[in-house]
Formats: sequence, C-alpha cells, structure tokens
Amino acid sequence: MAVERTLSIIKPYATRRNLTGKINQRFEDNGLRIVAQKRLAMSRAIAEQFYAVHRERGSFSDLVKFVTSGPVVSNPTSEKLSGF
Repeated sequence: MAVERTLSIIKPYATRRNLTGKINQRFEDNGLRIVAQKRLAMSRAIAEQFYAVHRERGSFSDLVKFVTSGPVVSNPTSEKLSGF
C-alpha cells in the first residue's frame, strides 16, 4: 500500500493559543499519522524560501512577517492510500 507524506505547519496564532494538541487530534481523527513534531522559530530567510512561490503576491511580506512572529510547529504526516 502506498503512503503519502505531507508537511503541516501550525502557525504562530494557533501556537500562542495552545491549540497544537487539538489540531493534531483533528489530523489523527482524519486518518493522518504524525510522524514527527518540532516546535521552532522560523527565521525570515527560511520563511522567504519556503513561501517563495507566493513572492509575487502583494501579501508576501505580511505572510513572512506573520510566520516569523512566534513559534510554529512542524508536523510531517503520513497517510496510507488505498487502491495504489
């Protein structure tokens, strides 16, 4: 059976409100398995690189400012795909 991996990032707004556990529970309730978890402060350079696809949008600088405003939680998740 094939396994698909996805990276989720729980943003600063949710980490400040201590919602990480509830968000992780929703992932798991929907069949995703959290493979690892890391809480980190995303640097401006990393944020700009990660969101580079959005660079041409007018909101790019606000997005970078937001994700660097506090800690984020990075969750690689996996899901078994049926039929593959």
